[in-house]
Amino acid sequence: MSLTLAPRATAPAAISLPMAIAATGAVFYGVLLWVSVQMNLQAFGYDFYDQVWLALREGRLDLPIRVLRIEGHYTADGTAYFYHGLAPLVIRALLDPLIQIGQVSLSPLSIWLWTVLGTALYHTAFLRVIPEARTGLRAALSALLWFGGPGVILAGNHAFYHEPISLGYALGGGFVLLWVRAVQAGRMSVRTLLGLALLAALCVHARPNLAAALYIGVGLAALWALWSARLRMAAPVLLAALVLGGGGYSYLALNEARFGDKGMTHGTFEESPIRYGMMFWGKENKDSLRARAFMEHGRFNLGRVLPSALAYLALPPEQWSAKAHGTARNLHFKATASQSGFTRIETPTSGLLFLWTGWIILAAFGIARLRHATWAQLALVATTGASAVLMLSYAAITLRYMLALWPLVAVLSLIGLPRAAQALGGLAPVRIGALGAAVTMGVIMSLQTAGAYRFEFREETGTFFEAWDTETCRAHVLNANLPADRVTALCRAPRVET
Repeated sequence: MSLTLAPRATAPAAISLPMAIAATGAVFYGVLLWVSVQMNLQAFGYDFYDQVWLALREGRLDLPIRVLRIEGHYTADGTAYFYHGLAPLVIRALLDPLIQIGQVSLSPLSIWLWTVLGTALYHTAFLRVIPEARTGLRAALSALLWFGGPGVILAGNHAFYHEPISLGYALGGGFVLLWVRAVQAGRMSVRTLLGLALLAALCVHARPNLAAALYIGVGLAALWALWSARLRMAAPVLLAALVLGGGGYSYLALNEARFGDKGMTHGTFEESPIRYGMMFWGKENKDSLRARAFMEHGRFNLGRVLPSALAYLALPPEQWSAKAHGTARNLHFKATASQSGFTRIETPTSGLLFLWTGWIILAAFGIARLRHATWAQLALVATTGASAVLMLSYAAITLRYMLALWPLVAVLSLIGLPRAAQALGGLAPVRIGALGAAVTMGVIMSLQTAGAYRFEFREETGTFFEAWDTETCRAHVLNANLPADRVTALCRAPRVET
């Protein structure tokens, strides 16, 4: 069944309940982030993008090592560079005329904004395929998305890792919504094609792994446009290609400016001109399991896709059974270590079957309906599937990386939703109750996981994430055999705009 645009309802109540749930969810995300900020220990990198913005205003790309620490990428003389893109700086650019950047971290605001926007965009896409007359189903799906979807996890912690991920989540949501509208309209318009290209180009500076998949999607959208409109779409397709080229070129130029090489996106575990912070500061060595996996099997390896997919899907929740969770992790290690190297599994991690139960059920309906899907729907599945494969081939399994699988789960759910709605209408009350209980347990699991997640990445003394004051920084610099006369420059305090 295609993604049919449902007729509009005349009763205002048909849209008020989903919107009320969305507003409640947005407030709830704010509460989660407020709790994260109010904890005794700060989240690692809470001021990271604020400092990037202030450094760029000074005309420099290096940051104080007290800001970057283990996540910096270092030249031989200790100069510290960030490896992320620039897209999250948009919040700083907008607010700079109004506030003094550096006084208060803007990370929680940025994460909240992109998380709410991303969830709202996916929410809109889902509502477009549910008849407005089915108010109960629309409300249930709205609640499932806002309280049992990716937003709960993203809002659970304000460490700097979540800024680009939340922005990528929003860009992906916009991409999916535009594509759904094109499917329902039956054509790829000029405006939609250029919108897709712009979102993909911006994503290069947020989540390059997702951007690579979105670039594939724009290419498929261009083929769709040319196939249906022939030469009338030639100029828009060329313009879309220029937009994509601008996004890619700006990222390569940024890499060359900070690393001296367009193709170098980050430091390495090996001896090289740019070294990863964990190696540079002696927190890890080239003989560690992780370093060997990266060096011998690559950061991305297709041999990891299947075992990682199984782990992401079915890893028992540690909160519910630490023993079952540990057993599953050991089995994963034994099955993969000799083939693709060590894959780091961070806690808290729970399989999608337990975390996004309702969404996996909907995605299963979508998989069953793929043989009836249109070419345009299959193209979107291929696009989001490419992003999932890239993430599954990476040498780490983490809660935040799980969010890279969401676009594929969401698209399959969109395809399966009309059929699932039909099936739901024919179920006996007992089965509906059992299904509701399973979905509710998934929502509870999401909330529990978000609660546990807020303790991660804290600047706790003795951990990789501990804060560095001037004396701690000085000790690290001297232990790394860097010149003593470099201490003042390297250990400078984070800036506050004046």
